[in-house]
Amino acid sequence: MQVQQNYPLKKYNTFGINAYSKYFSAFATIEDLELILEEYAEQSTLILGGGSNLLFTKNYAGIVLKNNLIGIDIVDKDDNYIYVKAGAGENWHQFVLYCLQNNFSGVENL
Repeated sequence: MQVQQNYPLKKYNTFGINAYSKYFSAFATIEDLELILEEYAEQSTLILGGGSNLLFTKNYAGIVLKNNLIGIDIVDKDDNYIYVKAGAGENWHQFVLYCLQNNFSGVENL
């Protein structure tokens, strides 16, 4: 896990705004996230997914963390439902496609 300074956020927001974060890191495990949050506890924190619901209007003075927690697992099944767990860093569109390919209906309208 590497923390970078004055990191460009242009590729992390769909508006393509050229803003910078004071600190930046990505995490792929809960343990990495906990370590970063502990080490940078004094910094304001912004956790990014795909950046589609985000508009930067200026540089971010804290730490930006890119969520790379991935994985799709079937947790349980019963006669009516299939319970699926997805990592918070999963791409939503890819998750919907996965569900469709496996005939899991219900999320395709979201």
